[in-house]
Amino acid sequence: MFEAKGLKQWGVLARSGGALFIRSYERGERVHMAMLSRGYSGQLPIVSSQVSSRQDLIYATLLPLTAVLVVLIWGVLL
Repeated sequence: MFEAKGLKQWGVLARSGGALFIRSYERGERVHMAMLSRGYSGQLPIVSSQVSSRQDLIYATLLPLTAVLVVLIWGVLL
């Protein structure tokens, strides 16, 4: 493993960091261009509007509460 022990090694770190930055920036540009070529406009398309029912809210509340209850019971049994 590389350890910078003096000022001479800082150049290696700077070049490595710069290369990493340039590569990630260029990759981001390529991904962005690929998204634009596939019709991305900057906004996610809205397929349909959905409204949560009361039953959906009950399930969304009961499932995490059940998981917490199982974890608590499991902790007491062990």
